[in-house]
Amino acid sequence: MQAVLYFSDKQVREKLFSFVDAAQGLLLVAGVRHGSVMTRPPQAREPFAALEDLFGHVLSQVIVADEGTTEGMWRDPLGDLGDRLYPEDKKRAYAASTGYVLLEDGKPRAVVRKHASPAEDLWFLQEALSRLSHGIPAPDPEKRPGHRRPEPAPKAPPRYGPATDSGAPEEPADPWRRSSARGDASSRGGAGARPGSGRARSSQADEPTPPRGSRAVAPEPEPEAKDPWTVLGIERGTPRDEARKAFRTLIAQYHPDKVAHLAPEFHALAERKTREILDAWEALERDAG
Repeated sequence: MQAVLYFSDKQVREKLFSFVDAAQGLLLVAGVRHGSVMTRPPQAREPFAALEDLFGHVLSQVIVADEGTTEGMWRDPLGDLGDRLYPEDKKRAYAASTGYVLLEDGKPRAVVRKHASPAEDLWFLQEALSRLSHGIPAPDPEKRPGHRRPEPAPKAPPRYGPATDSGAPEEPADPWRRSSARGDASSRGGAGARPGSGRARSSQADEPTPPRGSRAVAPEPEPEAKDPWTVLGIERGTPRDEARKAFRTLIAQYHPDKVAHLAPEFHALAERKTREILDAWEALERDAG
Protein backbone atom coordinates (compact mmCIF):
# COMPACT_ATOMS: atom_id res chain seq x y z
CA MET A 1 0.00 0.00 0.00
CA GLN A 2 1.25 3.45 -0.93
CA ALA A 3 -0.39 6.70 0.17
CA VAL A 4 0.66 10.19 -0.92
CA LEU A 5 -0.04 13.33 1.11
CA TYR A 6 0.69 16.90 0.03
CA PHE A 7 1.93 19.90 1.98
CA SER A 8 -0.71 22.10 0.33
CA ASP A 9 -3.47 20.09 2.03
CA LYS A 10 -4.61 21.90 5.17
CA GLN A 11 -5.26 18.54 6.86
CA VAL A 12 -1.93 16.97 5.92
CA ARG A 13 -0.73 16.78 9.53
CA GLU A 14 -3.90 15.13 10.80
CA LYS A 15 -3.96 12.68 7.88
CA LEU A 16 -0.33 11.73 8.46
CA PHE A 17 -0.95 11.07 12.16
CA SER A 18 -4.02 8.98 11.27
CA PHE A 19 -1.99 6.75 8.94
CA VAL A 20 0.65 6.24 11.62
CA ASP A 21 -1.88 5.45 14.35
CA ALA A 22 -3.82 3.00 12.16
CA ALA A 23 -0.78 1.24 10.69
CA GLN A 24 -0.53 -2.51 11.12
CA GLY A 25 2.91 -4.05 10.56
CA LEU A 26 5.76 -2.16 8.92
CA LEU A 27 5.25 1.40 7.70
CA LEU A 28 7.69 3.72 5.93
CA VAL A 29 7.19 7.50 6.19
CA ALA A 30 9.31 9.91 4.15
CA GLY A 31 9.12 13.30 2.49
CA VAL A 32 10.02 14.29 -1.08
CA ARG A 33 10.19 17.41 -3.18
CA HIS A 34 7.53 17.46 -5.87
CA GLY A 35 7.68 20.62 -7.98
CA SER A 36 5.52 21.43 -10.96
CA VAL A 37 8.22 20.29 -13.43
CA MET A 38 8.23 16.74 -12.04
CA THR A 39 6.09 14.54 -14.27
CA ARG A 40 6.18 11.27 -12.35
CA PRO A 41 4.02 10.97 -9.23
CA PRO A 42 5.92 10.61 -5.94
CA GLN A 43 5.02 6.92 -5.51
CA ALA A 44 6.50 6.11 -8.95
CA ARG A 45 9.89 7.54 -8.05
CA GLU A 46 12.75 5.68 -6.42
CA PRO A 47 13.30 4.20 -3.95
CA PHE A 48 9.54 4.03 -3.32
CA ALA A 49 8.65 2.16 -6.53
CA ALA A 50 11.31 -0.51 -5.93
CA LEU A 51 10.25 -0.94 -2.30
CA GLU A 52 6.65 -1.48 -3.40
CA ASP A 53 7.66 -4.01 -6.07
CA LEU A 54 10.04 -5.95 -3.82
CA PHE A 55 8.51 -5.73 -0.35
CA GLY A 56 4.99 -4.38 -0.84
CA HIS A 57 3.57 -7.55 0.70
CA VAL A 58 5.03 -6.65 4.11
CA LEU A 59 5.67 -2.88 3.88
CA SER A 60 3.27 0.06 3.59
CA GLN A 61 4.40 3.55 2.63
CA VAL A 62 3.23 7.10 3.31
CA ILE A 63 4.97 9.68 1.11
CA VAL A 64 4.60 13.35 2.04
CA ALA A 65 5.19 15.54 -1.02
CA ASP A 66 6.24 19.18 -0.76
CA GLU A 67 5.13 21.04 -3.90
CA GLY A 68 7.11 24.16 -2.93
CA THR A 69 4.04 26.40 -2.83
CA THR A 70 3.55 29.29 -0.44
CA GLU A 71 0.60 27.49 1.18
CA GLY A 72 2.71 24.46 2.07
CA MET A 73 5.63 26.60 3.21
CA TRP A 74 3.87 27.26 6.51
CA ARG A 75 3.36 23.59 7.32
CA ASP A 76 5.84 21.03 8.65
CA PRO A 77 3.97 17.72 9.04
CA LEU A 78 7.17 15.65 9.07
CA GLY A 79 8.71 17.86 11.74
CA ASP A 80 5.55 17.52 13.81
CA LEU A 81 5.69 13.74 13.41
CA GLY A 82 9.34 13.66 14.46
CA ASP A 83 8.53 15.65 17.61
CA ARG A 84 5.67 13.30 18.35
CA LEU A 85 7.73 10.14 17.91
CA TYR A 86 10.80 11.42 19.81
CA PRO A 87 9.57 14.09 22.27
CA GLU A 88 12.69 13.79 24.44
CA ASP A 89 15.31 13.55 21.69
CA LYS A 90 15.59 16.54 19.37
CA LYS A 91 18.36 14.99 17.29
CA ARG A 92 16.33 11.87 16.60
CA ALA A 93 13.26 13.99 15.90
CA TYR A 94 15.18 16.04 13.32
CA ALA A 95 16.64 12.89 11.73
CA ALA A 96 13.12 11.45 11.46
CA SER A 97 11.80 14.61 9.79
CA THR A 98 14.56 14.64 7.15
CA GLY A 99 15.08 10.91 6.50
CA TYR A 100 13.11 7.68 6.26
CA VAL A 101 11.16 6.60 9.35
CA LEU A 102 10.39 2.91 9.79
CA LEU A 103 7.54 2.11 12.17
CA GLU A 104 5.99 -1.14 13.33
CA ASP A 105 2.39 -1.04 14.57
CA GLY A 106 2.69 2.73 14.92
CA LYS A 107 5.91 2.62 16.99
CA PRO A 108 9.23 3.96 15.64
CA ARG A 109 11.77 1.23 15.05
CA ALA A 110 14.49 2.82 12.90
CA VAL A 111 15.49 6.01 11.09
CA VAL A 112 17.50 5.79 7.86
CA ARG A 113 19.13 8.98 6.67
CA LYS A 114 19.03 9.96 3.02
CA HIS A 115 22.16 9.45 0.94
CA ALA A 116 23.47 10.71 -2.39
CA SER A 117 21.15 8.67 -4.64
CA PRO A 118 17.94 6.60 -4.46
CA ALA A 119 19.98 3.45 -5.19
CA GLU A 120 22.07 4.04 -2.07
CA ASP A 121 18.92 4.79 -0.05
CA LEU A 122 17.40 1.51 -1.23
CA TRP A 123 20.40 -0.51 -0.03
CA PHE A 124 20.34 1.00 3.48
CA LEU A 125 16.54 0.75 3.69
CA GLN A 126 16.65 -2.93 2.80
CA GLU A 127 19.37 -3.46 5.41
CA ALA A 128 17.21 -1.83 8.11
CA LEU A 129 14.06 -3.66 6.99
CA SER A 130 15.82 -7.03 7.02
CA ARG A 131 16.42 -6.56 10.75
CA LEU A 132 12.71 -5.92 11.34
CA SER A 133 11.14 -8.61 9.15
CA HIS A 134 12.17 -12.17 8.29
CA GLY A 135 10.38 -11.76 4.96
CA ILE A 136 12.95 -9.23 3.71
CA PRO A 137 16.43 -10.55 2.89
CA ALA A 138 19.55 -8.60 3.74
CA PRO A 139 21.17 -6.76 0.81
CA ASP A 140 24.38 -7.96 -0.80
CA PRO A 141 27.26 -6.63 1.34
CA GLU A 142 29.48 -6.46 -1.75
CA LYS A 143 27.09 -3.85 -3.19
CA ARG A 144 27.11 -1.66 -0.11
CA PRO A 145 27.48 1.99 -1.21
CA GLY A 146 31.03 3.15 -0.67
CA HIS A 147 32.39 -0.40 -0.53
CA ARG A 148 35.46 -0.77 -2.74
CA ARG A 149 37.75 -3.68 -3.33
CA PRO A 150 41.35 -3.09 -2.26
CA GLU A 151 43.53 -1.87 -5.10
CA PRO A 152 47.18 -2.87 -5.54
CA ALA A 153 49.65 -0.36 -4.24
CA PRO A 154 51.14 1.82 -7.00
CA LYS A 155 54.70 1.20 -7.96
CA ALA A 156 57.11 3.77 -6.63
CA PRO A 157 58.71 5.90 -9.38
CA PRO A 158 62.51 5.68 -9.79
CA ARG A 159 64.32 7.99 -7.46
CA TYR A 160 66.78 9.17 -10.09
CA GLY A 161 66.47 9.78 -13.77
CA PRO A 162 68.26 7.79 -16.49
CA ALA A 163 72.03 7.72 -16.39
CA THR A 164 74.01 9.95 -18.77
CA ASP A 165 76.94 8.89 -20.91
CA SER A 166 79.31 9.82 -18.12
CA GLY A 167 77.58 7.35 -15.79
CA ALA A 168 76.29 10.03 -13.41
CA PRO A 169 72.55 10.51 -13.01
CA GLU A 170 71.09 13.30 -15.07
CA GLU A 171 70.28 16.39 -13.02
CA PRO A 172 66.53 17.09 -13.05
CA ALA A 173 65.48 20.28 -14.70
CA ASP A 174 64.72 23.16 -12.38
CA PRO A 175 61.14 24.30 -13.03
CA TRP A 176 61.65 27.39 -10.89
CA ARG A 177 64.45 28.54 -13.17
CA ARG A 178 62.19 28.31 -16.22
CA SER A 179 59.27 30.03 -14.54
CA SER A 180 61.48 32.85 -13.27
CA ALA A 181 62.90 33.27 -16.75
CA ARG A 182 59.42 33.56 -18.20
CA GLY A 183 58.53 36.05 -15.51
CA ASP A 184 61.61 38.14 -16.39
CA ALA A 185 60.73 38.04 -20.07
CA SER A 186 57.13 39.10 -19.47
CA SER A 187 58.20 41.88 -17.11
CA ARG A 188 60.60 43.16 -19.76
CA GLY A 189 57.91 42.95 -22.44
CA GLY A 190 59.86 40.35 -24.35
CA ALA A 191 58.62 37.77 -26.85
CA GLY A 192 55.46 35.92 -25.87
CA ALA A 193 54.16 38.69 -23.64
CA ARG A 194 50.65 39.87 -24.58
CA PRO A 195 50.17 43.64 -24.51
CA GLY A 196 47.86 44.70 -21.71
CA SER A 197 47.50 41.17 -20.27
CA GLY A 198 48.79 42.28 -16.86
CA ARG A 199 46.30 45.14 -16.73
CA ALA A 200 43.44 42.82 -17.71
CA ARG A 201 44.31 40.36 -14.98
CA SER A 202 44.59 43.04 -12.31
CA SER A 203 41.22 44.55 -13.27
CA GLN A 204 39.58 41.13 -13.10
CA ALA A 205 41.13 40.47 -9.70
CA ASP A 206 39.69 43.77 -8.41
CA GLU A 207 36.13 42.78 -9.35
CA PRO A 208 34.12 41.75 -6.27
CA THR A 209 32.83 38.19 -6.09
CA PRO A 210 29.11 38.00 -5.25
CA PRO A 211 28.26 35.91 -2.17
CA ARG A 212 27.21 32.33 -2.81
CA GLY A 213 23.46 31.84 -3.09
CA SER A 214 22.70 35.53 -3.60
CA ARG A 215 20.29 36.45 -6.32
CA ALA A 216 18.56 39.55 -7.46
CA VAL A 217 14.92 39.78 -6.48
CA ALA A 218 12.78 41.85 -8.83
CA PRO A 219 10.54 44.39 -7.06
CA GLU A 220 6.96 43.24 -6.93
CA PRO A 221 4.10 45.51 -7.96
CA GLU A 222 1.83 46.96 -5.31
CA PRO A 223 -0.88 44.38 -4.52
CA GLU A 224 -4.47 45.34 -5.18
CA ALA A 225 -6.79 45.79 -2.22
CA LYS A 226 -8.49 42.51 -1.31
CA ASP A 227 -11.78 41.85 0.35
CA PRO A 228 -11.00 41.62 4.10
CA TRP A 229 -13.49 38.78 4.57
CA THR A 230 -11.70 36.77 1.89
CA VAL A 231 -8.26 37.52 3.38
CA LEU A 232 -9.37 36.22 6.78
CA GLY A 233 -11.02 33.18 5.20
CA ILE A 234 -14.44 33.83 6.69
CA GLU A 235 -17.87 34.51 5.24
CA ARG A 236 -19.25 38.03 5.09
CA GLY A 237 -21.29 38.77 8.19
CA THR A 238 -19.41 36.31 10.45
CA PRO A 239 -19.92 37.20 14.15
CA ARG A 240 -17.24 39.39 15.68
CA ASP A 241 -15.93 36.72 18.10
CA GLU A 242 -15.50 34.15 15.32
CA ALA A 243 -13.84 36.74 13.08
CA ARG A 244 -11.39 37.64 15.86
CA LYS A 245 -10.58 33.96 16.37
CA ALA A 246 -9.86 33.52 12.64
CA PHE A 247 -7.68 36.65 12.67
CA ARG A 248 -5.58 35.44 15.60
CA THR A 249 -5.14 32.00 14.04
CA LEU A 250 -3.87 33.48 10.78
CA ILE A 251 -1.52 35.89 12.52
CA ALA A 252 0.02 33.02 14.47
CA GLN A 253 0.32 30.89 11.32
CA TYR A 254 1.97 33.51 9.09
CA HIS A 255 4.11 35.26 11.71
CA PRO A 256 7.62 36.10 10.39
CA ASP A 257 9.19 34.12 13.25
CA LYS A 258 7.86 30.95 11.60
CA VAL A 259 10.31 31.41 8.70
CA ALA A 260 13.24 32.95 10.57
CA HIS A 261 15.43 30.00 9.49
CA LEU A 262 14.60 30.36 5.78
CA ALA A 263 15.94 32.60 3.00
CA PRO A 264 15.34 36.39 3.05
CA GLU A 265 12.66 36.22 0.35
CA PHE A 266 10.52 34.13 2.70
CA HIS A 267 10.91 36.76 5.41
CA ALA A 268 9.58 39.40 3.01
CA LEU A 269 6.69 37.13 2.03
CA ALA A 270 5.77 36.51 5.67
CA GLU A 271 5.87 40.22 6.48
CA ARG A 272 3.71 41.03 3.46
CA LYS A 273 1.18 38.33 4.39
CA THR A 274 1.10 39.53 8.01
CA ARG A 275 0.52 43.12 6.89
CA GLU A 276 -2.29 41.94 4.62
CA ILE A 277 -4.01 40.14 7.53
CA LEU A 278 -3.61 43.17 9.83
CA ASP A 279 -5.03 45.53 7.18
CA ALA A 280 -8.00 43.20 6.67
CA TRP A 281 -8.75 43.13 10.40
CA GLU A 282 -8.43 46.91 10.68
CA ALA A 283 -10.85 47.28 7.77
CA LEU A 284 -13.41 45.09 9.54
CA GLU A 285 -12.90 47.06 12.75
CA ARG A 286 -13.54 50.32 10.93
CA ASP A 287 -16.66 48.98 9.28
CA ALA A 288 -17.97 47.67 12.60
CA GLY A 289 -17.29 50.97 14.35
